[in-house]
Amino acid sequence: MAISRADDLAFRALADVSTAIAGLEARVVGGQMAGLLTTAYPTPDAVIRQTADADAAIGPEIAASGTVHELLSEAGYVPTAGNSYEKLGQRIDLLIPASGGAFTRQEVGGRGFDAAPGVRLALAVDPIEADVRVLLTDTSSLEFSTRLPPVEIAVVLKAAAYASRGAAKDLTDVHNLLHIAHQYDSTEIGGWRIAVPALSGARGDAQRTLHRIADTARRNPSLGAARVRPEVLTALIRAHIGRPVV
Repeated sequence: MAISRADDLAFRALADVSTAIAGLEARVVGGQMAGLLTTAYPTPDAVIRQTADADAAIGPEIAASGTVHELLSEAGYVPTAGNSYEKLGQRIDLLIPASGGAFTRQEVGGRGFDAAPGVRLALAVDPIEADVRVLLTDTSSLEFSTRLPPVEIAVVLKAAAYASRGAAKDLTDVHNLLHIAHQYDSTEIGGWRIAVPALSGARGDAQRTLHRIADTARRNPSLGAARVRPEVLTALIRAHIGRPVV
C-alpha cells in the first residue's frame, strides 16, 4: 500500500518496468525487490522502508537489442542517462551483469549501463513470480505481475550494493531478507546455498561482505540509520551465512 506521493510514483514505475520486461530474461531488483519479498514472506521483525524508483536487471543481449528501451519509450519514459528513464517523476534504472565483483560502467548497444555484481547470478536462477496489487493514495489500485530473484540472491545483490556505497538502506534490506531466511524453510524461498562455507563467485563476495558487517556491527553508525539492532543483524549473519575464504 502506498502511503505517500513518492510511493505512488515508485509503484507506478515498478508496474511499468514489470510490464516492459514481461517475457524477457529480466528481474526486478533493488529496493522494490526487497520490499516485495518482505511482503511475500512476512516476518514480525521486518523494518519497513520506502524506495523512490524501480530497478530492473537485464542481460547484455537484451540491453544490446534495445527492446526494453523501446518499450519504455513507448510507455512515455525519457532516457536521462544510458540506463535511467523518467516519466512525470517516475524513475526506472536498468542494470546489466558486471564481469567481476565491483560496479562498473559499460557501453552496450550504444548506451551506457551500470553493471552490477550479482546480476548474472540473479538472471541464471529461476525467478519468483509475483502477482502484485497496490492500493495508491488516491484509492485507485495497480495490478501487475513481476519476477524477482529468490531471497538468497536478493541478499547477494544487497550485499554487493552495500559494499559499493555503504548505504543504510541496504543494511535495512539485508536485515529484512535474513529474517525471511530465519523464519522460512529454504524450500519455501527458492533455496539457500549461501550457508555453505567458502563459496566462490558472487556468493563468496557476499559472504565476505556480510561477515565484515557482522564483525564491525557494534561500531557501524549506519545501523542506527538503518533502524537495525547490531546484535540482531550479527546473529542473523552468523546463523545463515557461511564463513568466507579468508
